[in-house]
Order: sequence, then structure tokens, then C-alpha cells
Amino acid sequence: MKWPWQAVQNRRQLVLHLTQDGLAYVLAEPAAGGPMRVLRWGVEPRGEASLPEFARRVRGLGLGAGQVVALLGAEHYQILKIETPNVPQDELKAAARWQIKEMVEAHLDDLTLDVMHVGGDAPRAQKHLFVVAAANSALRELTEWAASAGLNLSAVDIWENAQRNLQSAAAQQTGLAERATAALMVQSGSCLLTVSAQGELFYTRRLDWDERLRQRALGGFAPKPAAPPPLGFEYMPGDDIGFADEGAAAETEGSAMVIELQRSIDVWERSWPDLPLALLHLKTPEHDRELATLLQRELGLRTQAMELAPLFGGFEATADTLAAYAACLPLLGALLRSEQRKP
Repeated sequence: MKWPWQAVQNRRQLVLHLTQDGLAYVLAEPAAGGPMRVLRWGVEPRGEASLPEFARRVRGLGLGAGQVVALLGAEHYQILKIETPNVPQDELKAAARWQIKEMVEAHLDDLTLDVMHVGGDAPRAQKHLFVVAAANSALRELTEWAASAGLNLSAVDIWENAQRNLQSAAAQQTGLAERATAALMVQSGSCLLTVSAQGELFYTRRLDWDERLRQRALGGFAPKPAAPPPLGFEYMPGDDIGFADEGAAAETEGSAMVIELQRSIDVWERSWPDLPLALLHLKTPEHDRELATLLQRELGLRTQAMELAPLFGGFEATADTLAAYAACLPLLGALLRSEQRKP
């Protein structure tokens, strides 16, 4: 039994992302035997408010939770891959620190480092580490702002880990938890590609999103043919021969994003021949099913839209909330964070 004076544990979880323009957040709580319940989500614009003024305003939103995780802006950290130093586990960070000193964009004294094994404990002759190098100034500003907003941060995490969590949960739902799967999620004009297997992150890369793909997915896959030259046309040196439809011309040149995506898949297949990709999960704010069909055709890899309903309830977009939905969508994976993972 619970004594009357025993405090009830706050099971709510809050994930937030602070930017210069405002705050994106998702507040949720676990639900027994079902998807996690999303209680509130949205974007609070900062406007012209100073950071302290904005913190006071956010405090008034009543977002307090038992666990608060902030995702650090991608511009404030680097994620690097190095060969695992031959040192004891408790000395990995110190050894990694010297290996990356020529790879980072700031002085080592201005960075906080954390490490995690590529692919966890997957057996391989040569093992590698992911090294996350985060700017101390950004971490300090974030933690101080959160305290001013009445939010006690439990952890600061990165986007790659959040996406790994989400794709691993989706793979579990589709019976592919033991297989290697890829995930591609659009984030503010760019997209993040991750490859995971058995709940561990193996590969990550950021790509520039190509908005033309959405147009092609909605308008049909076949590029429009170039208009034939008029009857009697005779080419003369110096003539400008172009397409009647510039959009059709761009389509025939292919998508740089798709090309880079295919290169990443090729690198994976060469590096991990014993872990072939079983599926590419795609998640975008809208039209992801049509885009998945297009990418499957372009890549020759089974591709499907990531279904969130089995994982989260209460997180659906409308035409009026699409921009906020796009900002909050990448936060969901941090709600599935496990404290047993590093970092």
C-alpha cells in the first residue's frame, strides 16, 4: 500500500529542443500495454524575448515532468568515427580525446566528449567508436535556460540517438528487430540517415533534402519528355537548345540526394556484408507513403513509411499544425531513451 504522505512518482516525460526562434516540445507518459500517450506537443515561438524572458514564459506553460531530455542543436556538436583505442573501457574517452584533436572545429578544452561503440558489441575484427564532441558553451546555455524555465534536465542527447531509438522501436513492430534497417527522417530542410540493428547505431549521415522528390511522388514518377524541336529546325553552333519545361530537365538529371543515399547504401553493403539492409523506414511530415514508393523504385530497396500509431497515441497533424508537427516529429525517439545506453 502507499502511505498518504508518499509522493506519487511523476511518470511524465518531456523532450525539448531550444532554438533561436523558440522551443519545440513533446510531453508524454507511458501507457500500460499500449503506445506511449502524447499529452501535449507544439512549438512556442520566442519572438523578441530575451532568453531569460523566454524562460519565464515557458515556465508558465506547466511542462514539468519526471524526466526531461533536451536534444542539442546539430550545429553545436560533431559526431565522429574513429578506430577503438586499445585501452581499458574507463580510459576510452581520454584516448579518444587525443585521436580527434585534429578532426574537431574547436579547441578540445571547449568541448565535452562522450563515446559509444559502433554497433554496440557486434563482433568485428576492427572495432570503431562514435565520438560526440559538444560545445561547452551550448551545453551551459541550455542547462541554465532549462533551470530558469523550471525544467530539471535529466539528460542532453543527440538527434542520431533519438532516431536510432525510433527506428529500433519501429523495427520491433515489424518483426525486424534483429535485422539491419535504415531510417531517413526529414528535419528542417535536411534529412538524417541512420542504420541500426539490434537496437544499436551502426551508421549515420546527414543529407540535403530534395524537395523535388515530393513533387515527383505526388505528380507521378515518369519525367516529362523534352518538347521536340519545331519542324524545319536546324541546329546552328551557338544556338541555345533547352527543354520546354525546365522542371522536366531537372528531373532527368536525377536527384543528388538519391544519388548520395544510394552511395551510403553501397558503403553499408561493402562494410557489413553479413548484415544486409532489410528495410528503409521513411518519415516526413506529409506524403511519406508516396515518397516511400518513389524511393523504393529509385533505390531498389524495400521502403515504407514509418507508422507512429503503434508507438505513440495523440500525435497527429492537421493542416494548421503541420509546421509544429514537422518540428516535433524528430523529438519522439528521445521519449524512448534507455538509460542503459551510452551516451
